[in-house]
Amino acid sequence: IRGETALSMNKKKTKPRKSGGGGGGFAKKATAINIKTKKKAANPDFTYAGSIRPFPQSPTRIVDPAAVLSIPDYAIDGVPKKRGSAYEIEIKTPEEIEKMRKSGRCAREVLDIAGRLVKAGVTTDEIDAAVHAACVERGAYPSPLNYRNFPKSCCTSVNEVICHGIPDERPLE
Repeated sequence: IRGETALSMNKKKTKPRKSGGGGGGFAKKATAINIKTKKKAANPDFTYAGSIRPFPQSPTRIVDPAAVLSIPDYAIDGVPKKRGSAYEIEIKTPEEIEKMRKSGRCAREVLDIAGRLVKAGVTTDEIDAAVHAACVERGAYPSPLNYRNFPKSCCTSVNEVICHGIPDERPLE
């Protein structure tokens, strides 16, 4: 359309960024060293934004499909299958709405369990184990588990780790 601005959902024109400019050190190249072993990290080319480094992780916990009501399509291969359109509003039946209410209550209970564990000395892996067990006890599959190959049942982020932190043996301070 000539002379008009075309708009489309979730698409935004962006201005090119100028190089340089302040920031004061965000994402500066740091020497990647394992804090516990004092050895160089396996991927020395990875740029950390702060001082937090991963700790060792326990093996991925397994869910017995017979122990839960259903498993998501990504549970086996880590690949979510696309269903429907993100731009369509889905109308739920009264039965589906009731299931959503029950799953919301279940999620609240599991979140409360995880929240009560957050204190100095507890590892994020211990929180993950409790979340995993609480989900399965309620017949639910822990939704982060194996979603795009995420190895744990919850995400934990400490300090400058912004999102999707993987639970590990780091004790909380």
